[in-house]
Amino acid sequence: MRTLLDILKKDRKGTFEWLETVNDIKTAKARVLQLSSESMEEFVVFRGPDLQVVVSSQTADGNVLISLKDTQSDSPFPPRSRQ
Repeated sequence: MRTLLDILKKDRKGTFEWLETVNDIKTAKARVLQLSSESMEEFVVFRGPDLQVVVSSQTADGNVLISLKDTQSDSPFPPRSRQ
């Protein structure tokens, strides 16, 4: 079972607006790159089951920085942290 990823736009007030859902991390990253090239807003990708941010974008001085937070997006749950 593949995990769905939700793409949201974060405005300057910190409010999130849902844009779309994609099936894989490659599609999410490509879509965030496209959206970031069209807007100065920040975009984030949440993994559905645990609402973990897996991709985020920041735009500064016309440059787009994409951060990949987790490469195991097909896993329904994040790896357990050591305590």
